[in-house]
Amino acid sequence: MLHALLAALPDISLQELAIRMLATTFIVMAVTWAVGVFGPLIGGALAGLPITLGPGFFFLSKQATAPFVSQAASYALLSLCATQFFLLAYMMTAKRCRPIVCLGIACMAWLFFALLFRFLPPLPWINLGLFVLTTATCWRYGARFLSDTVSAKGKTGFGLLLLRGIIAGVLVATVTTASHWIGPMGSGLILAFPVGFTVMTITIHQRFGPSCIIATIHSIMLGTGSLAAFCATIALLIPHMSAHLTLSIAVSCAVCVTLTLAFRGKILAAFRR
Repeated sequence: MLHALLAALPDISLQELAIRMLATTFIVMAVTWAVGVFGPLIGGALAGLPITLGPGFFFLSKQATAPFVSQAASYALLSLCATQFFLLAYMMTAKRCRPIVCLGIACMAWLFFALLFRFLPPLPWINLGLFVLTTATCWRYGARFLSDTVSAKGKTGFGLLLLRGIIAGVLVATVTTASHWIGPMGSGLILAFPVGFTVMTITIHQRFGPSCIIATIHSIMLGTGSLAAFCATIALLIPHMSAHLTLSIAVSCAVCVTLTLAFRGKILAAFRR
């Protein structure tokens, strides 16, 4: 019976599941570690790397047409707009509610705005402009919840961190695999659903406290710009280039944005000299 069920799935789905699980496990653990070692600024920037979106669009490009992938990437930009409200909602409740309650409120915020944004057309430049506007608004409003002092000390062990990372990987693999059957709108929205952030926020919140998760989320809001650059590049270029070249350029753009954000303090200081 199990063999028949596996045979009914696309040939690549098990490989896709494994890669997405491993990728999400890695990024949750890496960002949590980076927050403890380097602080929320760099940890939040690293959270924007397309480690989960990358495999998703890689496999999608192998199974779907270029116009389908382009539309999915455009809708993913709209999903990232909803993600900014997810992050803002968590920031607003982090000091007053338990982590699981904060997460529930944040997920409801994402769902509301994702359903609202899905009525917009999949036009990359318009969707990218909306992302920039949404990010600026949420980042500026979220600044009022920052604390003057941020502690990044906690006692969560490696075993528990690994377990949470694996759980996040399973969630990503389960949610995003459904994208093959729900069209470009559903594919884009689900692929960019912040399921990796769900475990990441709870982990950092419980390990380092509300002040640290608020500072990290505030940095993640800008870090999400890497994901937007990744999605926008795919949406604009894949109708005109091969999938592998498009994905390579998209990853390069995302990494450039991440590095700029991670070292923006030093970059600004260099220009001021």
